Order: sequence, then structure tokens, then C-alpha cells
Amino acid sequence: MKHHSSTPQHRSARIIAIGAGFLLPALAAKVARMGAGWIYRGVTRSDPPRNPARADVGWKEALAWTALAGLTGAYSRLIVRRSLPLLGLPAEGYDMEEKTDELA
Repeated sequence: MKHHSSTPQHRSARIIAIGAGFLLPALAAKVARMGAGWIYRGVTRSDPPRNPARADVGWKEALAWTALAGLTGAYSRLIVRRSLPLLGLPAEGYDMEEKTDELA
């Protein structure tokens, strides 16, 4: 690990990079879930269940919504996480400390 001088600008850049590494995948998943809701409504002509685990939600609806929302959210997070290093930003996980040290 490299050690850099810790100026306010370096600390700010590191905080912004860490924030982007955590927030962008979550934001992508939220947008994807909204898109999944539009798809679900278009196909079923009904709103997706707010809580698919509730007993009053049928199995077919619960499984369909869970699969659609889960897959779109997971794929969007994966795509963003894999894209962050290409932008020079740290992704969540193994390279966070290394990438933020490079930015500092």
C-alpha cells in the first residue's frame, strides 16, 4: 500500500471516490427495480406486490416479482461495479483501499 500526504484535497477526493463506489451500485439497483416495476405492470396489468412474502400474495405473483426485481437489481449492480474501475473509481470490495490510495 502506498502512503501519500494527507491534504484536505486528497481526503476529499478519497471520500468522494468511496461514496461513488458505494452509492452508484445502489442507485443503479434502485433504478433497475423501478424499471422492473414498469415491466411487471406492462405484462400483468397490475402493480407488483409490495411484500411478496405476505400470505395474501399468490405464489405465481410472488415468484415472478422476486425473480424479476432480484435479477434486474443484481445485474445492474454487477454492471456498475465492473464499470467503476474503468472510470478509475473504487468498486465495493477487494479494491476499495487500493483505488482510494491511488486517488489520494
